[in-house]
Amino acid sequence: MTSVTSCDPLIRDGEPYIRWIHILFGACVYGKQEMTSILFGYLSIFCWLNAQFPQLLKNYRNKSVDGLSLPFMVNWLLGDITNLLGCILTNQLPFQTYLATYFCIVDLILFYQYFYYKWFRYLYSSDDIPVNSGYTLRDSLRNTLGDSLELRPPSKRTNETHQRVSTMVFAILFFSFYSTSTITSSISTSHSTHLLERTVNAINETDVDYIVPSKSFFEYHAEYIGRIFAWTCTVLYLTSRMPQIWKNYKRRSVEGLSIFMFVFAALGNLTYTISIFSSPLAHTNPTYLKESFPYVLGSIGTLIFDLTIFLQWYYWKDRGNFELIKEDVDSVEYSRLSLGDGGFSNSVDGNDEI
Repeated sequence: MTSVTSCDPLIRDGEPYIRWIHILFGACVYGKQEMTSILFGYLSIFCWLNAQFPQLLKNYRNKSVDGLSLPFMVNWLLGDITNLLGCILTNQLPFQTYLATYFCIVDLILFYQYFYYKWFRYLYSSDDIPVNSGYTLRDSLRNTLGDSLELRPPSKRTNETHQRVSTMVFAILFFSFYSTSTITSSISTSHSTHLLERTVNAINETDVDYIVPSKSFFEYHAEYIGRIFAWTCTVLYLTSRMPQIWKNYKRRSVEGLSIFMFVFAALGNLTYTISIFSSPLAHTNPTYLKESFPYVLGSIGTLIFDLTIFLQWYYWKDRGNFELIKEDVDSVEYSRLSLGDGGFSNSVDGNDEI
């Protein structure tokens, strides 16, 4: 058993335990290969802990969430919620439950930003905005950008209200559909919690003198529940990026999207995969890779979609600001002409009468 000051045994299979890892993490790790696996595992957890903060900060600075895809966010939140339920139902380690709770809280903050900047803020501020206030904005942007902005109707904004209502309906249907499923899984944090469980099991695999307590239904079927969670997680994980990729493609822009969120996610997946394959258990325990396969498949497969988002960001990063400002100016100009503000449309009508 593990003591306070050292590990027992001090040497296993000719490899001494690594004292500094035991001091920092309380884990009994033997040899460089096992050390590599453990360190990459903790690095993966660190990446996932910080993955969403860049997007939260970007939303706050821009006071906008137009760059985010709602289905992508819904998928992420549902995965984290069901991962938390899975931890509770299968009596996972307390830290795993705390970690899953943490991710749910961060997701809810992201959702609060989305609905606040998308709908709620305008409910309280729309009455205070004068009708002709857009003319000043238009002139200011015209003076800054010159004549490079063409005058055209805002085809992308004419159905803005309809799109918002449709998006809200879609969100409700999406939540309703997934709420009927009693067993789903996480698209991100299950990798971290699975990694933590795997690490602890590997460390304590020799600690076999214990009394088997009475098991609940979920504890008795924990293996089957875990497998269902794992494979459902793989499906959700592989498809989670698709709505965001499609949204970027339709907008021809990545404006408002924090690339660092996907950088942290990609690093989390990459370090997780390295942790799995660098573990000594990958070469000595046949069931180890079998149990880890759905998580590894989800991590490696998602890296391909992350690469697609990186390419989109590289291609459209310098065009996003100009295109969105141009769209806003055209929307203001079109509204002003439609209302007859500024005298332009009236003068045209007057010439027609002459």
